[in-house]
Amino acid sequence: MNGWHRSWRLTVFLIALSGPAFAQTAGPTPLAGTSWQLVRFQGGDDTVLTPDDGSKYTLTFASDGTVAARIDCNRGRGTWTSVAPGRLELGPLASTRAFCGPPSMHDRIVKQWASVRSYLVKDGHLFLSLIADGGIYEFAPVAVTAAAPAFKSPVTPRGPATFACDTGAALRVTFYQTRPALVLLERGGVFRPAFRVKAASGTRYEGDGVLFWETHGQATLNWMGAESICTRN
Repeated sequence: MNGWHRSWRLTVFLIALSGPAFAQTAGPTPLAGTSWQLVRFQGGDDTVLTPDDGSKYTLTFASDGTVAARIDCNRGRGTWTSVAPGRLELGPLASTRAFCGPPSMHDRIVKQWASVRSYLVKDGHLFLSLIADGGIYEFAPVAVTAAAPAFKSPVTPRGPATFACDTGAALRVTFYQTRPALVLLERGGVFRPAFRVKAASGTRYEGDGVLFWETHGQATLNWMGAESICTRN
């Protein structure tokens, strides 16, 4: 095993040890507002893969908790959370579904998307580490110029639509025309993604701990087990 990989493992181990000392709430991180392109992937077995063109594999972390991705011939959008320095989790990815022929790294990245658990910014590069020593993705920054912005959203959003709920909480819903369709639910500054599923009537979206079902301008919201009725403003 080379020295770079051993150093990375030690860094991740120290981050894990120090985790409980940090408050478990989301806050500003070095990732917000940054864009990156892939340099290489190194597996836990020391397998090294490099893309044919790193600019075809990019990540843009927005300050609103969304992440936009280009993964070879497909583009998508998901969410990201960092509850403590060095920790990172990526939410479900909604993306186009074109077939990217070999030697594409598309299938590997999509499969491992939800396995990211930590990050490190070192010497200007971003390193994303997978769970269970599954490997490390290395990214370089994407240059930002006035004439050529680093990122243009591949999925045009609709909204946000605002709802008043009977619990007194305000709900903001942004719709994305992906496959399957995606909504980003925001309540009290917390974001949750949900994907469209079949419903007998109206439109129904389900995600991790959330359900949003709208029909005739009125919606049923289940947020982490608490149900409320919300009316579109």
